[in-house]
Amino acid sequence: MIKTVIKAPKVLCIYRNINLDSTYDLLSQINEAVFIKNNFVTLDLRGVETITAAASVLLFATVNTCQLASNNSNQIRCIFPTEKQNPIGHQFIVKTGLARALHSGSIEKLDDLVISKIYFQSETNPSKHVVQTVNFLAGKAIFSDNQFQMLTSGIGEAMLNVSHHAYRDPLCDSQIHPKKIRLVEDIGERWWQCAWFDDSSNKWVFIICDLGLGIPFTYTQTNGLELLDAMREAFSLGKSRFQGQGRGNGSEDIKSAVGLLCKEKESLLVYSGGVKYCYNTTMKDPELERLPRFFHGTLIEWTLNLG
Repeated sequence: MIKTVIKAPKVLCIYRNINLDSTYDLLSQINEAVFIKNNFVTLDLRGVETITAAASVLLFATVNTCQLASNNSNQIRCIFPTEKQNPIGHQFIVKTGLARALHSGSIEKLDDLVISKIYFQSETNPSKHVVQTVNFLAGKAIFSDNQFQMLTSGIGEAMLNVSHHAYRDPLCDSQIHPKKIRLVEDIGERWWQCAWFDDSSNKWVFIICDLGLGIPFTYTQTNGLELLDAMREAFSLGKSRFQGQGRGNGSEDIKSAVGLLCKEKESLLVYSGGVKYCYNTTMKDPELERLPRFFHGTLIEWTLNLG
């Protein structure tokens, strides 16, 4: 049994391009050690001083995929910052529940995250998990009936998009794409998420991440658009790759959530297929950017304010 020790950088973040290389290098090292070299990995996180929300979910997805695909929760073990030696890192990793999520390398332990109402969770069943997620958020804040319905529609659509689109061959929707067959066989059509309500600022954040084909790829295959145009159209009103086939509202419910709870300080951020999509209540049109480094999949992050 070969063991590999991988040390994380001080900052893990995909929001700023300055941190992209070191963050994605870490994820690549983990995947290479497990999937190519079949090594056991010790991930040393003791020196991490900052890990932002999106990077936390990506790290959870990467580590958990390695554990599930190898059918061994010990394939990756982590060393976490202590409160005494690294209080800031301890706050980001241990107190948020990320540490527990990183050691939840079995279906049973993932189920325990839901039962324990940990911020970080993973599932493959949208119809079951949307109710659990919305009820978790509603238990932390007071929503009107309209707001509750909006939450259910938006979060539900994000989860359904994983099972309807993320891993599927866009030219033959009944089949998993050849590039993703092995992954889906090992872990299912899975997503990873983080959801929390901050009562000090009266806002809630929901992040969902999959390791599928990416929105631009699936959309370009059926519509013949360039990557940026594909991403822009995918989040336009009434647009769906399966419009008219009883497959829901595409990404309309995801984007429509921004600005409905409160007219200020609400945003939608999407990373998918090498494209970054930003939209907030101050913008007339979204901003899109091609990224120099990216992961294979989709990450969606809402920040919504109850006012």
